[in-house]
Amino acid sequence: MKKRPPSKLSEEQQAHITVIKNAMRDGASMEINGVQGRWDARGEVWISDAPSRRDALILVRISDAEEEEVNGVARQVEDTCKAAAGINARVGMILVENDTSAFKRRKIKLPNGEHQLRTVRPKFRRALKLLSEARFRVFVTYHLDRTVRDPRDLEDLIDVIEGSKPRIMVRSFTGSLRLANDTDITSARILCAIANQASRDTARRVSRARRQQAEEGRFGGGPRCFGFEPDGTTVHTSEAEVIQHYHALAMADVAIAYIKRDMNRRGILTTNGGEWSSPQVRDMLLRPRNAGLLVHRSSVSVSEEVWEGDFDEDIEEEQEEEQEEEQATPRHYTPDDVVGRLPGDPIIAPDDYWALVRKLTDPDRRTNHVGNTPVLLGSCIYRCPCGKTLRAQNKNWQRKNRDGEVIHIDKRKSYRCAESDSGHVVCDAEGLDALVGATIVELIRISDPADIIGHTAPGTDIAALRAELAKQKRLIDETTEDRAAERITRKQFLDLTAKYLKKIADAEAQLSQVREESHPAAKLIGADDIQAAWEDLTLGEQREICRRMVTVTVHPVGRGRRTPIRERVTIAKRPRSNSPQAA
Repeated sequence: MKKRPPSKLSEEQQAHITVIKNAMRDGASMEINGVQGRWDARGEVWISDAPSRRDALILVRISDAEEEEVNGVARQVEDTCKAAAGINARVGMILVENDTSAFKRRKIKLPNGEHQLRTVRPKFRRALKLLSEARFRVFVTYHLDRTVRDPRDLEDLIDVIEGSKPRIMVRSFTGSLRLANDTDITSARILCAIANQASRDTARRVSRARRQQAEEGRFGGGPRCFGFEPDGTTVHTSEAEVIQHYHALAMADVAIAYIKRDMNRRGILTTNGGEWSSPQVRDMLLRPRNAGLLVHRSSVSVSEEVWEGDFDEDIEEEQEEEQEEEQATPRHYTPDDVVGRLPGDPIIAPDDYWALVRKLTDPDRRTNHVGNTPVLLGSCIYRCPCGKTLRAQNKNWQRKNRDGEVIHIDKRKSYRCAESDSGHVVCDAEGLDALVGATIVELIRISDPADIIGHTAPGTDIAALRAELAKQKRLIDETTEDRAAERITRKQFLDLTAKYLKKIADAEAQLSQVREESHPAAKLIGADDIQAAWEDLTLGEQREICRRMVTVTVHPVGRGRRTPIRERVTIAKRPRSNSPQAA
């Protein structure tokens, strides 16, 4: 649908638009068509000081705008207010959707719990709610395609209008939207379908252009990526070293939460100058550009984020925060999405990058740890003789005089058995962690490195092993489909699946043997000062080494007894295992 060229504005009109823009930016009060009202702090809602049911509700929208840019919507406010005055309707409320798409859809959670694709337009939904509650009898917009571009949204609007008594009057500044009768509704449906097709055509052309840029190794634009200069192709040396460092930690099974904490502790900032969140760290590590890969996935036309709840203004800000933090369905790319390569050497070798992708996107990977991220070396690792793990807690150690009066309270971190009954372990954390750390350092000093981190198998074809993994996983999927279609028997399905799983386990075992760097203790092997190297590790690395190398059992003592920590703890070296889960 072709847009009309902008008309020339008179000085008076331009001055009035400037007044509207300033009031929107400042959240100030202003008079519209002789009615006094005020803009909210974000310049998205204007409400009359004395609203009436006979007033008009105005909705304006623009798809793309820079931050704090209100020129487009301010012009629409000016024109729609004139349209309201033309039908002798007072303005009661103006809802502004600035920088909001009426075409792009996301997965949203409906009140019944189902997830479906919908356009996310809080102001439009608020307008429908106000109209359905008969708060306003007139609805004014700028143009049909400024109001709706998704046929489902139009049908929702039609349902509200047809269900109102007396019927709500719908007008647009351009005359393209009227819903007074069946003819108007049919015309609106046709125009909406045309606008929707125009948006799809534009999306297809943009997607094709993006793909061509990727195929040619060119930067497609957008904000600067961490690790790269603004041109999107030149590697930022210091940030690239950060990516390499934390890529190795992630491969060593250090949790994303620990990596985030360490990056913020070291003062490493995002490209926006802020601190890192766990989703941001994960996205940074899973960015294909790190491996010099350019990807394109035209089939993905909606955001993977999940928007929960309804769209009432009162909870809109809370929903935006949840949307940023939750990321219930993380998006990642596969080798099938790679269409080009960046010039020059990559930050991370492609094979190592895909190994990390498989690790972080493994559906069996546990990411929903109970409670907060552990802050002590042995939280959920050390054990009580009952078999339960020890948890960290803040404990007040009291000292009393002979009269029973508390003369001193010492607040310290301690470990307590997850079993709350009496007779289980409670001990000071500082002394126990120091003992375990010193034991690990000594074990590394006196042990053969191969007993700790394994050794490289010469002549192993890593690419072939990874290809074998992909092949066997594909065969499992095909076998599952054959069983679902009843092309094979249950016994055949079980036999074939067992065979494929064995081959997968063999390939993964060989890969783990040749990946010395995946063991966090590799940094300590051969260090001049092993103790200093141990202290330089992140807590996540130390915990992973502890989990893999030793078993720590703490024995309880009777009430009132004071037993040195060395006499109540058993530290045993684990046999080397290539699988951290087996440890």
